[in-house]
Amino acid sequence: MKIVVAQMKHETNTFSPVPTPLSRFAVGGGVPLEGDAAIAACRGTGSAIAAFVELAEAAGAEIDLAIAANAWPSGPVEDAAFEHIAGEIAARMGRGVHEAAALVRPGAAPEREELVAATAA
Repeated sequence: MKIVVAQMKHETNTFSPVPTPLSRFAVGGGVPLEGDAAIAACRGTGSAIAAFVELAEAAGAEIDLAIAANAWPSGPVEDAAFEHIAGEIAARMGRGVHEAAALVRPGAAPEREELVAATAA
């Protein structure tokens, strides 16, 4: 079984003056981790994405970790950051055959149609 796992975790505070570019979603700046690097980084953290990975591994599933994007609460996500993260998720969902998908995202983030469409397939 092949499972796509992705994380776009951010609590939007529309009153916050702190911007939310792509680098806020990455450990140490830059871009969020993907693939095996993301799996290694999340393993053993007790986070939701770590739980998905651990459960998938226990079930013998092949994990396709699209992106592990996690930012602290701040202002609205910049469009370029959203496009990058959603684009990675959509690209992975469009490749090959996956029997399941797990998306980590908080309930306090505004809904964006592009993300909903990418994960509904």
